[in-house]
Amino acid sequence: MQEKLLIFLIDDDVDDHEVFSIALEDILPLAECVFALDGFYALQKINDDADFSPNFIFIDINMPRMNGIQCLKEIKKIPHLKHIPIYMYSTSAEPPIVEECINSGACGFIKKEVSIADLQNKLCEIFLNIQLLPNK
Repeated sequence: MQEKLLIFLIDDDVDDHEVFSIALEDILPLAECVFALDGFYALQKINDDADFSPNFIFIDINMPRMNGIQCLKEIKKIPHLKHIPIYMYSTSAEPPIVEECINSGACGFIKKEVSIADLQNKLCEIFLNIQLLPNK
């Protein structure tokens, strides 16, 4: 039986929280999604709860106060989270930005899609690669 997964989405757009949750629920029904509205809130949550250890982190790049790349770099400094796969999740997918994200420790980059089905396909690719989903 699949264990419950904890997914942490750091994104300032609440509509994106909803879209991400719907997409995730259909492909990994046992996953729980936790949200932070920006990098500061994310780091506060992480620092306030020493037991908080998500299985995956997805970070938007364009956020107020602390952008996603800054947030990624800060999370990578936290010893108990260094091994957590972090994916950048943004509308900005310019090659230099993607390269900076990867060089800063991100496992991959997901461009925000208009449709939930397209987002599900991208999430499925990630979870298939690490064998969380059976091959179809």
